[in-house]
Amino acid sequence: MIGALLLLCLPGLVAAQQTKGQYDVRALGAKVGDMALSGAVNGSRYAVASRFETTGLVNALSGVAFQLESKGRVQGNTFEPRSYIEEMNTGRRQSKERLTYSGGVARSGDRDTGPKSDHAVTDAEQKGALDPLTALFVVMRDQPAEGLCDLTQRVFDGKRLTELEMLRRTEAGPLITCHGIFRRVAGYSADDLKRKRDFEFTATYAPAGDLMRLVEVRADTLFGPATVIRR
Repeated sequence: MIGALLLLCLPGLVAAQQTKGQYDVRALGAKVGDMALSGAVNGSRYAVASRFETTGLVNALSGVAFQLESKGRVQGNTFEPRSYIEEMNTGRRQSKERLTYSGGVARSGDRDTGPKSDHAVTDAEQKGALDPLTALFVVMRDQPAEGLCDLTQRVFDGKRLTELEMLRRTEAGPLITCHGIFRRVAGYSADDLKRKRDFEFTATYAPAGDLMRLVEVRADTLFGPATVIRR
């Protein structure tokens, strides 16, 4: 098993509100990876970083790792990313994606050298969408119980556009669970959309002082159910 993950630092930020956590990721009937997330909101700025590595227990996923960083501005519950960096190692190849934002529209740091596909996402479609890590932080950060589960947000990773929607909220004792759908919107082929368009998920929060803290996510995936559990 890979050693304990270090939470990534956020240089220059003295956080007014900070979220740090380490998580076990389970799928295919076993633990498949370790995840760490560290994010902070300071006034009108936010910065967040995350890292995931497989444990090597499932051969099909062995060697997979990614590291994400995002920063931008925030006003209330509205996040506006300014930059997003994604470094990924699939075990077979390494890739890096960098997005910058202007007027709510993401631009890739890599020039497109080939023709766009007939299902490419337009600027109008992706305008106002969050990058994947900012969207993750919106869900996983410590936050007040009031307004929890009230979220509809589009997410753009540079190629594909999805939508995260919380549909309802249930309570069991001190726990609050948000029930939602992660929906493919654009950037996918007709075959991809035919195979599966909507993925159901739940996000469960427990009290942490005056705020609620995410303790578990259960999600449907193309490979079956997956769970993220806070340590």
